[in-house]
Amino acid sequence: MNAQGEKMEGSRDSMVIEKKKGGARTLPFIFSNEVCERLAATGFFANMISYLTQVLHLPLTKSATMLTNFGGTSTMFTFAGAFIADTYAGRFWTITVASVIYLMVDLFILLQFIVL
Repeated sequence: MNAQGEKMEGSRDSMVIEKKKGGARTLPFIFSNEVCERLAATGFFANMISYLTQVLHLPLTKSATMLTNFGGTSTMFTFAGAFIADTYAGRFWTITVASVIYLMVDLFILLQFIVL
């Protein structure tokens, strides 16, 4: 005599209702995280071209190649993140830890540009 979304536990009077996860409540967090990541990446690539060509005096072709390789490598790391999320940590903790690491690296890069 289980209702949909309910489980019977131990005695006949105790029932546990399964909580629904995700949905529209989590959408703003995922969307804002993605928007911030895209803005940071766009600004990073624009600044890195200037940095590589003007400060390090690399040719434009070498700078573009380095940034393309960096972008491809960082894109490939999504597979590693997906593997870790599916195998060990879960989606929430993988996204949380990766977002914190990303924020710390961006702040470190920002501090380097302020000091230099």
